[in-house]
Order: sequence, then C-alpha cells, then structure tokens
Amino acid sequence: MKKITLLFLAFATTFVVQAQTTFDLDWEQGVNGATASFIVDVGDAVRWTWANTVPHSVTTKAGSTETFDSGIITGMGTQFTYTFTQEGVNEYDCVVHPANMFGTITVESKLSTQDKFERNIQLYPNPVDNELTIASLFQFDTYEIYDITGKRLGQGIGEGTYTQLNVSYLPTGTYFMQVTAGDLQATVKLVKK
Repeated sequence: MKKITLLFLAFATTFVVQAQTTFDLDWEQGVNGATASFIVDVGDAVRWTWANTVPHSVTTKAGSTETFDSGIITGMGTQFTYTFTQEGVNEYDCVVHPANMFGTITVESKLSTQDKFERNIQLYPNPVDNELTIASLFQFDTYEIYDITGKRLGQGIGEGTYTQLNVSYLPTGTYFMQVTAGDLQATVKLVKK
C-alpha cells in the first residue's frame, strides 16, 4: 500500500508541475510578427479567437515542430485551441491571408509564470515615433514609463493583452516601461525616436 501511495503522489506532483495554462490571442488581419509570436511552456495552450467575420485559419508551416490546422473557419468569436506538447519552434499563418496573418509559437520547458510574463511582454514598434503597442500573453493591469533617472513620466491601465498608447509627449531618448499583472512585473527598454 505504501508503494501505491508514493506512486500516486509522484504522479499527482508531476501533473501539478506541468499544469496547463491557456493563453488567448485575437486573430484577424494585421495580427502578425511580434503581435502573434510568443513563448509558452510544454503543456500550455494557445486559443486563437476570430476578431471579425472574415474567414481565417491557424495552420502550421512546413518545418514546424508540431502540426496543427484549424481549417478555414468563419465567424466572429469562433475559436481554435491547440495544446503544445513538444519543445521547439512552430511557425504558423492564416492560409487565406498569409501575407498579413502569421506568427511563431516557441515552446520551452520548465518556465515559471514570471519567466513567461517577462519573456512575452513586447513593445512595438521599438524604437517608436508616437503610437506604441504593448502586447502580452497575460492580461496586464498597469504600465508605467520611467526615464533613465527613475522619474515616472507616464502611466496607464492595461486594456487586456494589447494596449495602444500615444507616447508623442516623450522627448527622444531611452526609457523603461514597467508592466504589472497582479503579482507579476516586468521592465522593458523603450526607445523614443
């Protein structure tokens, strides 16, 4: 009985360590490159949600580590979810709009939640002129912009996993953006043209 209990406990611990997280990605024309490329852990899933009524697909390209294909689907709010099981790089696109709907999901193992948060905060374009987008796999609560002396020059509330803001008020230079989601926090370098 002792062996069975220990075996069950080891199995349960392994299952808890590899618990799956599902990340959401709005899928429409113009979502590509950095806005559709993230790093996840083995066992994590990405759920693409159609953000308009136009037909789209989520289809891996040749040479990807894993193979998935939603088929061509139409309907705002339609979803396709894929759970990643192997470490590697998975390039994908929409077969209907391959020139402006594409991305890469990189799968690594044993990433902490903090690691995933930090590695998936993206600012683009960076360097920026006026309009900046903050992208994240996590819905973030707030952002703050600091100059190199540590003085806070701007702040705001996150709008889900994508937030757009105007930074035209910043002079040319280097800044740091601190993004927070609950107990998670990441600081990313921002360059203003």
